[in-house]
Amino acid sequence: MFESGASTLSCVYTFLLFVGVAYAVFIVITGGLADVDMPDIDIDVPTIDLPGDIDVAGTDIHIGDAGPAGGVDSSVSISPLSPITVASFVTAFGAIGIISTQFFGADARLSLVAATLSALLTSGAMYFLVTKFLIGSQSSSEIRRSDLLGLEAEVSVPIGAATAGQVVYITKSGRMISTARSATGEPIGRGESVRIVRVSGPQVLVQPLEGDAE
Repeated sequence: MFESGASTLSCVYTFLLFVGVAYAVFIVITGGLADVDMPDIDIDVPTIDLPGDIDVAGTDIHIGDAGPAGGVDSSVSISPLSPITVASFVTAFGAIGIISTQFFGADARLSLVAATLSALLTSGAMYFLVTKFLIGSQSSSEIRRSDLLGLEAEVSVPIGAATAGQVVYITKSGRMISTARSATGEPIGRGESVRIVRVSGPQVLVQPLEGDAE
């Protein structure tokens, strides 16, 4: 009976090891697909002005006037039960379970304890690495309001006299898009070059480059 139970537990360990590895590969593949450059597509969408501070329910996103440039003040965080930590736990649990039973001859209870503790340590270490280095590096590259002043941009969605449009510009973090209004009150067409002269809440105020000389 004991040998049968131990054999079943080994099968469970092996199954979890393969599931964890397959899940990790799936995360890598799907994450890699997110980095594929797609052609730029400009879609004219009516602008919606959100007054005051707004907390988006069920997320870590907070929208307000005091946020960073780009219109959204978001705190980037990762859940302890994120896909990467779950994959790490399952993989480590299966691997340590197989090692403890097949190579060290540990009984079922001891192997379960060893596998659980090792899986917790591994997933905890992975969680620490992701939050400390990956997310930390993203936070350090956040663009502040003062960094946008004076930048040249291109209008991707036409800006009306009383309606907002959209501009595209390059910062130290790469290509960014912001809702924009005309600082002079004059319409600005798609494709025109402008300069950011002010940041107002989630929007930037721009004026045509020709207007700099005036």
